Amino acid sequence: MAYEILRDEDLEDMLRRVFRNNPVLRSQAALSRALAAELDGRSAKVSGNRLRRLALERGLAKLEIIYRQSCRGLEGDACPVCTSSLQDIENSTLDGGTAVIARVCTNCVFKRGVQDREPGRYVFHARKG
Repeated sequence: MAYEILRDEDLEDMLRRVFRNNPVLRSQAALSRALAAELDGRSAKVSGNRLRRLALERGLAKLEIIYRQSCRGLEGDACPVCTSSLQDIENSTLDGGTAVIARVCTNCVFKRGVQDREPGRYVFHARKG
């Protein structure tokens, strides 16, 4: 069965309508379900990852991340939320050197520290406008 891939502009318009009707969506799955209702029978598919990134890039929603425990630590150079680069946060050590204590995204609210946590759930808050 063939399906349609939506253009970014069409998807943005649909996301605007979704956020107008749902000011807070408590998960990425809820966002996908709300968009599916907006598609109204069209044979289009959109991944949750693409929805999340487009909502952030176009400024349609503010993202809140609820973290869960992980065993990854500070690895990785790209943000798992929006694929932007991560910036090191360093602290001075007792012997005069520096140590990386956290990594923060340069684009969104993602933060990875020494506590070994990763995104577990995304909450979307619609932006006005």
